[in-house]
Amino acid sequence: MPDLGAFAAFHFLRPLWLMAIIPAILFYVLIRHRQDVVQQWRVLIAPHLLPHLIEGGGRSPGLSPILLVVLAIMIGAVAAAGPTWEREITPFSEDTAPLVIALDLSRSMDTIDVQPTRLERAKQKVRDLLALRSGARTGLLAYAGSAHMVLPLTDDRSFFETYLAALETGIMPAAGKDPTAALALAEQMLEPDEVPGSILFITDGIAADNRPAFTEHQATSADELLVLGVGTSEGGPIRAGESGFATDSSGRRITARLDRKGLEQLGREAGVFVATVTLDDRDVERIQRRIQSHLESVREEDESARWRDIGYYLVFPVALLGMLWFRRGWTVEWRS
Repeated sequence: MPDLGAFAAFHFLRPLWLMAIIPAILFYVLIRHRQDVVQQWRVLIAPHLLPHLIEGGGRSPGLSPILLVVLAIMIGAVAAAGPTWEREITPFSEDTAPLVIALDLSRSMDTIDVQPTRLERAKQKVRDLLALRSGARTGLLAYAGSAHMVLPLTDDRSFFETYLAALETGIMPAAGKDPTAALALAEQMLEPDEVPGSILFITDGIAADNRPAFTEHQATSADELLVLGVGTSEGGPIRAGESGFATDSSGRRITARLDRKGLEQLGREAGVFVATVTLDDRDVERIQRRIQSHLESVREEDESARWRDIGYYLVFPVALLGMLWFRRGWTVEWRS
């Protein structure tokens, strides 16, 4: 499929150069008229005899030196006009988008419906994503009933791994699940950065009363929101300690389910990209592609970025036309 967005952005940086095409066409018409044998003999030979006395009827071969001159001028005019359809990325800007990972450390992340637990699976997905983002800056925050920065944006993967391994649900000072507070903290972490970034929530659910904050962020911020859901719709018991499970007041095990419908509703209402964990790397690969495509789309919309001048590439067809001038007998008679 053609890129309709690129076609819509097509324009010329210096359109006045296109006016050079007009005299080139007029020049071709005048030269062809002057070289027309029929026109030269029309004043000396009767019109009804002229076609029978001139060999070829005044016709000339389609490819001629003068035609090549005019084509070269026209292509050169288009090149000088500076055709373009994409922005030019400054060499001093980041090639990879910054990312803040908001990791859910509420008690439900200790559920064992995915092995060994949702939290451990989430940590592994973070490691897989870091492997795909080699050299890219990534920050980390943890949240439950409150949100706390774990690491600012860094490209040190080993340093990141040290802090990631130490995260457990029991270290959080407040119980609950407050993704709105995590969103506000992630925005603060990305605010000083000039490169548009992304915020990835790794969680098993985001309550409906948090959706307005996510919707407002998507409408006002250049930083994109993504959600990776961890768990299953069937759910499972919540691990408590080394061998026990969380129970209610009657002694029955407490189970937790992935709020798949709630996450899908968040995606529809707020325009948030939502994925769920897979056994292979397809989930993190989709997320990384989304992060990079968001960076590229924001750069395309950046009005301060220069347009890439594609006209330089038209030098090659002009040079190829010039090579035909080495053919014997190819000359242009500029005056009579």
